[in-house]
Amino acid sequence: MTAPLLTTKLYIPPVRPELVSRPHLIERLNTGLRAACKLILVSAPPGFGKTTLLSAWIRDCAPRPRVAWLSLDESDNDPARFLAYVIAALQTVDENMGKSALDALQSPQPPATEELVTALINEIGSAPDALVLVLDDYHLIMAHPIHDAVAFLLDHLPGNLHLVIATRADPPLPLPRLRARGQLTELRQSDLRFTPDEAAEFFKQVMQIELSADHIAALTFRTEGWIAGLQMATLALQARASMQGQENLASFVAAFTGSQHYILDYLMEEVFQRQPENICSFLLQTSILDRLCGPLCDAVLARPPTEGNWAQAPGNSQTTLEHLDHANLFVLPLDDHQRWYRYHRLFADLLQKRLYQAHAELAPTLHRQASEWYEQNGYMAEAIQHALSADDFDRAAQLLEPIAEATLMRSETVTFMNWVDRLPEELVRARPNLGVLHGWALLISGRPLDVAELRLKSIDTSSSVISSKVTLLRAYIAAFQGRMSVTAELARQALEQLPENELFMRINAAWLLSNTYVAAGDFLAARQAFGELARTSLHAGHVMIAVGAWTHLAEVHLRLAQTREAKAAYRKAIDVATVAQGQRLPVAGEALMGLGDLCRELNELDAALHYTLEGIELSRLWRSVNAVIGYITLARIRQAQGNWQDADEAMEAARQLAAQYDTTDIDDLGVALFRAQLGVEQGHLDAATQWARERGLDGEIDPSELDRKDDWVSFHLRKYEYFVWVRLLLAQNRPDKALSILEPLLARMEQQGRTRLLVETLMLKALALRAQGNVAPARAALERALSLAEPGGYIRLFADVGQPMRLLIADCRLQIEKRTLGAECENVRRLQAYTTKLLSAFPSGIFTPAVKSEISNLKSGILIEPLSERELQVLRLLAAGLSNPEIAQELHVAVSTVRSHAKSIYGKLNVHGRWEAVQRAQEVGLL
Repeated sequence: MTAPLLTTKLYIPPVRPELVSRPHLIERLNTGLRAACKLILVSAPPGFGKTTLLSAWIRDCAPRPRVAWLSLDESDNDPARFLAYVIAALQTVDENMGKSALDALQSPQPPATEELVTALINEIGSAPDALVLVLDDYHLIMAHPIHDAVAFLLDHLPGNLHLVIATRADPPLPLPRLRARGQLTELRQSDLRFTPDEAAEFFKQVMQIELSADHIAALTFRTEGWIAGLQMATLALQARASMQGQENLASFVAAFTGSQHYILDYLMEEVFQRQPENICSFLLQTSILDRLCGPLCDAVLARPPTEGNWAQAPGNSQTTLEHLDHANLFVLPLDDHQRWYRYHRLFADLLQKRLYQAHAELAPTLHRQASEWYEQNGYMAEAIQHALSADDFDRAAQLLEPIAEATLMRSETVTFMNWVDRLPEELVRARPNLGVLHGWALLISGRPLDVAELRLKSIDTSSSVISSKVTLLRAYIAAFQGRMSVTAELARQALEQLPENELFMRINAAWLLSNTYVAAGDFLAARQAFGELARTSLHAGHVMIAVGAWTHLAEVHLRLAQTREAKAAYRKAIDVATVAQGQRLPVAGEALMGLGDLCRELNELDAALHYTLEGIELSRLWRSVNAVIGYITLARIRQAQGNWQDADEAMEAARQLAAQYDTTDIDDLGVALFRAQLGVEQGHLDAATQWARERGLDGEIDPSELDRKDDWVSFHLRKYEYFVWVRLLLAQNRPDKALSILEPLLARMEQQGRTRLLVETLMLKALALRAQGNVAPARAALERALSLAEPGGYIRLFADVGQPMRLLIADCRLQIEKRTLGAECENVRRLQAYTTKLLSAFPSGIFTPAVKSEISNLKSGILIEPLSERELQVLRLLAAGLSNPEIAQELHVAVSTVRSHAKSIYGKLNVHGRWEAVQRAQEVGLL
């Protein structure tokens, strides 16, 4: 999937030995570098020597910094292509830099540009040495997402990176802010103009022409120090001197006046018309090329003009290029081997203008020949671009169709869409496979679904293969709309119809179908499908699908409370997504976040934090909306650690990220749901109550909402909203209402075999029953929840509920320990160990008012018999370490009375000594 890149765009242009020295400008650049300015901006119209100055600065800088150079052109307005070239430029300095970002660019899902830049910033920041990134000809960039990415880079620029931009016009970047903060070094037209002394050196050393001081002053004044104007004036002077002698120089200088546009036209006539005809022919015909080399120019010039009086262009283009370079005829070498060149952009613009004015009929032929050369040499993007410029749309479509899928897999969606947009609609309609891929691009680029629908309707589906691909795209549209039963039906049809050799499409169909099994609650089928898909896709080399399949297989295991199997599947996904030197591919992000949340459930909070943070970084690189899940997990980890402020900040990051995406509402709704749950746990009931009201949760439960498989939001999300609502109702001391919701949920979870949610339902039911005073049913519900949860080792599921759950668990353990039947001994020991582990996970300390109230309601019912006030006094003194005589003295009672109180306390707490009594009292909240 890796497209060849033009390495000539990454070369630092070599400097001519006879270059005019400009030490004052070099020092300005050095000062900007030493002052750690974020941006060095060289902004001036064409022909003021911007590129030459930067090349000379890099050559003469001591010590010479590590420099990554990128010469931009119009084709770099695709964010993915732009970043691919930026990474390639960085890799000329460090071959390992940006590898993870590059892997993301070559994925079938378009990564978020800002997240790719974030990854690059992190990698650059960890590099040991300073780095300079030069973006030359930045004025050719028009795409706002790229400007946003560069602005983001500037806002978060690591200390070891300096950005240098050369441009004809100021870019839409935060220049005023950088200027105000002293973080910007600027060189502009007034700085770049040649002074009379520099012009004199230029005439003598570079152009090798002797002029008087008066002539130099006059030319400098009339060109306003414009270097390109001086160069053209010199070429014209050289031609006149050779033909008419030195005596005509004065009259030429006297006539040299006017605006830059006028001067340009005038000098173009003087310079261009005085070249030999074969050189003129060469210049005009090769002006269509952004970059020139001998073989490419030979291919473009392969057919002589059939009209006009042009002479045959030179047969040896390499020799001609070297001649133009030696003659300073606006040809710039791009490497040190004199293989690649480019025209000065100003000169190229003028040549192309003349070409299309005088020989427009020749241009299509030239572009077509360039297209053929690029195709033969493997540069398909350039081949397509020249075919489009030739208006040879049949050829462009013929070149585009075989590489379209790979282009989309590299996330160059903008490039692909630009190509298709330039093709006539009837041509796209005539190529059904191209139409399918265009529809695919519309979907993955986030265009409205009705636009993709229009494209699909235009496709001729008489071919069974095309028909099956269209069916698959319609399945994806149905999935976006939440119509999961329709999605399943269409995905199954596509999978049955697609030929075996359409591996990519078949794997995507299987992926979609596997997800519909989960939505339908058929976890056995989902587990089998994801397992098979993981093996098939890995064998086929589709790492992304394989990693996703292992990740979703882990999530199926979690629904069944199979935490060990889930952890193994997550680790398998991460292993598959780990390449050389342990580097993770971005697609590992979801698996890492899933493993982080699983570790959180098991109360392995340090590991959870590590995996979650790594997963967030990679997920934002892969596709930033997935990081919403990671931020929610991060918030829950921080909450478990008792850091409520950081938890709130993580939830806010999730909210902001979810708001950036409009494909579905599920991300925004999910963030609101977990924000409400955390609010209940923190005692912020007003905000949670408002959320419940907005979601329509203050009425009666509609059990049918749990069975509507054709509305994914209702089917998938609503049940989780009910669980949060139940928590809110319990916090509001409304157990009757809570139970009315829990009963249909319990039936649904039993039916589906959703063990994890069944545990949560039973746990909440126990709390509701106990709040009603139904002690025995509450104990029974909780003990069943504990029995189901113990094999998976769930901790936070219980601990996050807070102290009311701690009291219930302590009471349940008390009852478990009373059992002595032999058949239950093993279960008793397991539950004893499990409840001990659970109780140790509950925090101690200050509770919110809502929790305090709930604790007071529960305390009285968890003991065999409540302790009297005097017994509570004795218990506190026992916990303080006082002996029985010391307690008797403190309370002014007999020692025998203290022993009697202690014996009563031990019996009520079901313990055999003072330290057991103290421990049990702490567990149930009496101390």
